[in-house]
Amino acid sequence: MTTIKDIMRSTGIIKTSPETRVLDVIRLMYENKVGSVLITDGDKLVGVFTERDLVRLVAEEKPLDIQVKEVMSRRLITAKPYETISLVASKMVEHWIRHIPVVDDENRVLGMVSIRDILRYMISSAIFP
Repeated sequence: MTTIKDIMRSTGIIKTSPETRVLDVIRLMYENKVGSVLITDGDKLVGVFTERDLVRLVAEEKPLDIQVKEVMSRRLITAKPYETISLVASKMVEHWIRHIPVVDDENRVLGMVSIRDILRYMISSAIFP
């Protein structure tokens, strides 16, 4: 059975600290062409900042020079490396998220999976079973 560990990306994951200014996080997203940045305290995942968080900030007319810890998503939906692809896809659909961090039992970031990664796997599995 294929697990999330088999399709997750473990390199090129963009992370920053909770003290980083939102404007700098937005620059990271733009420069790296990503839709989300993981917020870590040391090696522990403490939050996520996504394009949706940015839209909310702009709509609420909040300043962009505040620390990301003030506006990051703290309600973390994560995956474990041993979870099945279908379980993780279900979590993503249920919570309306497009990216999900893969963490170990101590909440250390191991990788990241996007809806695109799951679709790519499903399509290649259907074409080349």
